[in-house]
Amino acid sequence: MRAPAEAIKSRVQSGVDPSTQVSVQRVLGTREGRENVLRAWSASLWRDVPFGAIQLAVFEGLKSYIINSPQTFNDLDVDTLLSEALLGAAGGAMAAFLTVPLDVITIRILTQGTGEQACDEDECTVPTGILGMARQILDEGGAAALFTGWQQRTFYWAPAIGIFLSCYCTFRQQAIAQGFFPP
Repeated sequence: MRAPAEAIKSRVQSGVDPSTQVSVQRVLGTREGRENVLRAWSASLWRDVPFGAIQLAVFEGLKSYIINSPQTFNDLDVDTLLSEALLGAAGGAMAAFLTVPLDVITIRILTQGTGEQACDEDECTVPTGILGMARQILDEGGAAALFTGWQQRTFYWAPAIGIFLSCYCTFRQQAIAQGFFPP
């Protein structure tokens, strides 16, 4: 469900398609569009699974480090809403930064031309997948091109993950205190 929605959003936001209606038709209404969504879906898995793993590992790792270093952190309570928000933001920022190249590849796959859109007056280009797009990006702009938008991605996800994880932990703590999870 997410891959077609992301394709439509990305195509409208990048100006590839002039409206949601046109984008839906190009993404879902054509064989080429559906094939491109599948190419992008595999790229998004390589982006989103590590993103989730990294954010949680950093969040839990920092919490554990602070708990096991009370002399350094003056017995900081890592279970407060603010602490969890800050630790979650650190995890979100780290995960977002490390997955920027895969995000760039995914978005470029989603916004590449397919079908008639892949042709100009001289030639047609064949839509490409993860490795082909990575190669194309490297050829066009070098390794730095894979980190296009790293600040925006990092500063978007840091507070979002901080809010998410602090809310999740608060709800979990309340559920445990209310006995929703028997011992």
